[in-house]
Amino acid sequence: MKALPPETVRLLCSSQVITSVLNVVKELTENSLDAGSSSLEVKLENYGLDRIEVRDNGSGIKATDVPVMAVQHYTSKISCHEDLEHLESYGFRGEALASICAISEVVITTKTADDDFGIQYSVDHNGQIVSQKPSHLGEGTSVCAANLFKNLPVRRQYYSNTKKCKEELKRVQNLLMAYAVIKPELRITLSHNKAVVWQKSRVSDHRTALMAVLGAASVANMLPVQHHQEQPEIDIDGFLPKPGSDLNSTSSYAPDKTFIFVNSRPVHAKEILKLIKQYYASAQSNNESANRRNPFLMMNITIPASTVDVNLTPDKTEVMLQNKEEVLLAVETMLISLYGYSTGDDNLKTGGNRPNASSVDVPEHANVVVPTPTTDISLNDPELLENSSINADKQDGEQSLNNTANTSSSSISEDWVINRSSSDFDSINSSLPADDVVMNSTADLNCNSPKASKSDSGPGQESEVSAESWSTGRAFSNQITRECLEPVKLHVPKANEEDLGGTEPTSTSKRPSNVIMEKMAKLTGYELISNRSVRQPLSAFSLFEQDTRSQVLQENPRASPQDVTTAVKERWESLGEEGRKKYESKAEKSLNAYNLQRKRATEGGGQCGEGKKQMSAESSLNKAQGVKRKAPLANQQALDKLFSSQPSSKRSLAKLSKPLPFSIATLKQSLNLLSYQNSSSAQGLRLVNRLASHGAWVVLCGRKLMLLNPFRVEEALLFKRLLKNNILPTVRQQTPVPLTDGLLGGPEYMDVLLNMEKDSACFNGHIYFTDPRLVANGFEIRMIPGSSSSERHVEVTGMADCMPFFGIGDLREILQAIKVRDAKTVEQCRPLKVSNYLESEAVRLARQLPLNLSRADVTNTLYRMKHELEEESQVCIHGRPFFHDLVTVPETEQEALQIMSSSC
Repeated sequence: MKALPPETVRLLCSSQVITSVLNVVKELTENSLDAGSSSLEVKLENYGLDRIEVRDNGSGIKATDVPVMAVQHYTSKISCHEDLEHLESYGFRGEALASICAISEVVITTKTADDDFGIQYSVDHNGQIVSQKPSHLGEGTSVCAANLFKNLPVRRQYYSNTKKCKEELKRVQNLLMAYAVIKPELRITLSHNKAVVWQKSRVSDHRTALMAVLGAASVANMLPVQHHQEQPEIDIDGFLPKPGSDLNSTSSYAPDKTFIFVNSRPVHAKEILKLIKQYYASAQSNNESANRRNPFLMMNITIPASTVDVNLTPDKTEVMLQNKEEVLLAVETMLISLYGYSTGDDNLKTGGNRPNASSVDVPEHANVVVPTPTTDISLNDPELLENSSINADKQDGEQSLNNTANTSSSSISEDWVINRSSSDFDSINSSLPADDVVMNSTADLNCNSPKASKSDSGPGQESEVSAESWSTGRAFSNQITRECLEPVKLHVPKANEEDLGGTEPTSTSKRPSNVIMEKMAKLTGYELISNRSVRQPLSAFSLFEQDTRSQVLQENPRASPQDVTTAVKERWESLGEEGRKKYESKAEKSLNAYNLQRKRATEGGGQCGEGKKQMSAESSLNKAQGVKRKAPLANQQALDKLFSSQPSSKRSLAKLSKPLPFSIATLKQSLNLLSYQNSSSAQGLRLVNRLASHGAWVVLCGRKLMLLNPFRVEEALLFKRLLKNNILPTVRQQTPVPLTDGLLGGPEYMDVLLNMEKDSACFNGHIYFTDPRLVANGFEIRMIPGSSSSERHVEVTGMADCMPFFGIGDLREILQAIKVRDAKTVEQCRPLKVSNYLESEAVRLARQLPLNLSRADVTNTLYRMKHELEEESQVCIHGRPFFHDLVTVPETEQEALQIMSSSC
């Protein structure tokens, strides 16, 4: 490293000041990325105020650079300000570590590939090394900043609010997400108070990285986009939401999931974001809601470093572009290729102050790539509709068709769009009669300004085509045959029939065959979807009326329905803006739930037959109404296939049976051999075999075959051991609790306490009780001696906190057990709360045992049961027996036959 020249320092100096935890994490993270690290760990304690540690596996800091690594204006990124024209790193000022050292206690640990071991350096507030020692950390660098803003109490006071601390933690997470998106090969882990908040593993591409940040559902509704341009050199690539995608999965009201990069640097580009929001909102059906939302996106704009000024703000999040207008035009060109023209942009009609795609031709050297490129021609522009007319003369009609084949239009809209190639209209032209009505079309959909031809519909009159008539297929038709022009159904408006020069009057009572005039029957509150009545979405006023009607009736029980409705409307009009937003959000949720049910019903109908349609609708309706099954059908389809493989008529109702060889003599011989092998078993119990399906063991005790549950035995053994040996952890009390005769229940209980085992006096004269019956139950008691018994003071300085409401009453229970039952051991002095707590711990530990215990484990369990448990206590904690009798082994053939006959 070397110092920058003074003139370079004057140009670059930004008075970099660390004002937040985010600034520290950002500067240290960028240093790690500049070092070529592929793994990054960010650890925070107390939201970063107590400790911030950023560890990487980069190249490390060379030993020659260590003395000046935290000195201001020392950097290895550039050597003079001319190097900014070829900048490839995130940092370049040499101010980050020096600024962090000024407001915190910094410790830097680093190791390069050439070093034998790492070294930990402690740095003072001036960036000078004060001490060093060896470290066990591997290759890379770890920077730890402790006690942030300790010497700036005003800044530290800013984070006294928990809400602000959580917001700062969220901003740190969003920053790391931005680097995770632009660096797919980077592994990132963010932890707070030793708990992982967010992490991302190494992935192969930007799409997979976006899935780790946004989720698979959001990325599924996004499309990759690319734009390449040579003059000026601009490359844009990224991911944008699909046109018409779901707002909830591709946008939010906060801009934290909008990632815009310039040369792989995350920036705040307000103009670019505004442009993207405008076109994204124009492609949505609900424009009012979309205008207020920020789309999920990832866009990386790559331009020459010489055309970007990064040294604009201290945190380098805002940049100045030399070719700003060209970059905005390139972004807008790419957005138009994906979303079409924005109808809400006034610049598209007036030209505006900024060149856009409607007033400036897209350069020939620009190459825009989207997955599904389409060219849309609209009939909603007034200029184009004015030039569209009806001509009854054959010669004028042919001339009109020929003229329109070579024209173009500059108006592109999303409202009424038709995509047709020139071959479709050529086939129409060859089949039209002389008196046909013509429609202006385009022969080349890639032209920039198609114009429509004009023709008179009558002497001195014109017929305008509205968007509504065009969308319903009633704009144009053949005058003679009254058939619509193919491939689009067209009809002439009836109001202009007399002016079209036709000789045959048309009856006004004749109904068009393709228009539904009658009002269809419809349920008021519900709608039929796949033979199921689904409740229609409620408006904000309807939801407000449901909540308010009952209140009005309670205030005035004799009010008529008209009075109630009037009162509800008055309250709705006087409702504040916050209240209205609350009900509008509820109405939007109701609409989304209704649309989801319709979508599921539609998808189910497209994939299955009528029977499966009903099943899909039922399942969708059950999910919407919150119906939950107690247990899902396990492998039901496989079972149905298995049992329905044969026709029902061919199935045999008789039970299949198979003779097995059996002999009492052979069974006795096997049992005697087993008895000989297990002669040393506990209580004469002999293990036969394990039932794999239940985890139980079949045991033999004399002539009885029994079923053993080893887990119940382990519960009892664990509980017995915890009662004897477990010591509850003690927590010191902030204020000791003094003990008196009245608090313990009488002077006799105080005497019992004073007679218990105590330690020797400390240097301050205090004496602590060391009796295991007190210590094991979580009590720490001390006695302050006095000159007399009245001046003697006994108090509780610590108690266990692992149980609720544990206190002096449990101490009284211990003293009562010692006085009444003469309890000598810890097991006999356990209070009821402690016993219940240890029971739960025994059950928890028993459930951690493996499900399939080996023969050796079960044998060991039976051995410990014999020596640790009493013979009469053959039940678990819950009172369930260890053994379950199966059958008594017969000694003769007759007994065996009797048993078999009784079982049959």
